[in-house]
Amino acid sequence: MSYKVFLLNYGCSVNRAEGEVIAGLLTNQGFTIVDNEAEADLVLINTCGVKTPTESKILHKLSTISNDKKVIVTGCLPKIIGVDGIMKVRNVEAVLGPAAGEEVVKAVQEVLEGRRYVNLKDERFSNLLPCIREKPVIGKIVISQGCTGACSYCATRFARGKLRSYSIDEIVSAIRKHIEEGAREIWLSSQDNSVYGLDIGSNIVELLENVDRINGIFLVRVGMMNPIGILRNLDTLVGVFKKKRFFKFIHIPLQSGSNKVLRDMNRGYSVEDFIKIVSKLRSGIPKISIETDIIVGYPTEEDHDFEETLRIVREVKPDFLNISKFYPRPNTPASKLQKLPTEVVSMRSRTLSKVGMDIKEEMNRAWIGWEGVALVDETGTIPGSFIARNIYYKPIVLKQPVKIGSFVYVRIVSSKPNFLIGEVLEEDLDSGRVMDLLEDA
Repeated sequence: MSYKVFLLNYGCSVNRAEGEVIAGLLTNQGFTIVDNEAEADLVLINTCGVKTPTESKILHKLSTISNDKKVIVTGCLPKIIGVDGIMKVRNVEAVLGPAAGEEVVKAVQEVLEGRRYVNLKDERFSNLLPCIREKPVIGKIVISQGCTGACSYCATRFARGKLRSYSIDEIVSAIRKHIEEGAREIWLSSQDNSVYGLDIGSNIVELLENVDRINGIFLVRVGMMNPIGILRNLDTLVGVFKKKRFFKFIHIPLQSGSNKVLRDMNRGYSVEDFIKIVSKLRSGIPKISIETDIIVGYPTEEDHDFEETLRIVREVKPDFLNISKFYPRPNTPASKLQKLPTEVVSMRSRTLSKVGMDIKEEMNRAWIGWEGVALVDETGTIPGSFIARNIYYKPIVLKQPVKIGSFVYVRIVSSKPNFLIGEVLEEDLDSGRVMDLLEDA
């Protein structure tokens, strides 16, 4: 009998990569991954614990699963709220921590044989394990587990622990494997890519230089990097990002435009450091896309601190802005602080969202008339539409039929705050044409 598993993945690209491995391992063991809970024998929830709203969403889902289903919970949340925190919501059959890898197969087998299973030991799955990609042309590679920071608001470090980097050889081998299997877009992900290799005598630049030497037609998106780590390799990092293999896109969390609040958050850098990084990147790569994160309503954020954040955001003009309201996470120093009034936090969030939307609208309008190569990496939400990404990782909506995984030559004809709209001038470009166009981008 083939047991059917319904797999729910929440959270960041690291978590989703681990979910893809879970799907691959279970499929290799003869289990069937199904698309809906109703036909499943077992429900496996791969959780995230970074934000309170995400935790609430996951726990609500857990509470609604039919009692006739066996349930396994894995991921970060069990290590943040504990096994008891899970069991209060639903008496599940098994609980595992993040990056469980092959341990999930053991847990599933135990559960299906009528036994309970709990293992929250630190695991580190291999990038070379079989996986089933959520989007066929996007290969997610985890380059390290854990981080070197101690941010006052963050509970993820309790789940993921201290920095443990994968070897360059394993990462390169994993990328080659994904490329051979049809991936054209590679995501390099971790809790903080900027500190990669510090524990093994390497660094992010050395890794990216090795990735650049891999043969094949593919593009690489480098995931989130904190400012404190970028500063160690800023000049050489700009040089690497200029190489045609890499999307001209960087995700650098600011979190606050106030140095006082940054100190309270224990972020380890200043606003001036952030601006220095952005200026250096834009000097070397003028059109580089900048993504940043802001936490609104940190308990020590006063009105003038928030005004500083608005000023810096207006000055930097990020292409992508992620805004999170502060929520206290268990056992963090910030959870002991007096929260700001909800209405104050909500007002600040709305104000910053409006500023961010205006900036995105302005930045995207400047792309109208641009022509160049783009990789088609997913279907759009509008029936018959597709999403492509240019070398600056700008999402381009295409309403013409194109092949997922192909490179196309497009012209930007209009824009919206969250995406560009393009028309296809040339379809399915050959590898030589792609490389020539990337050289000129």
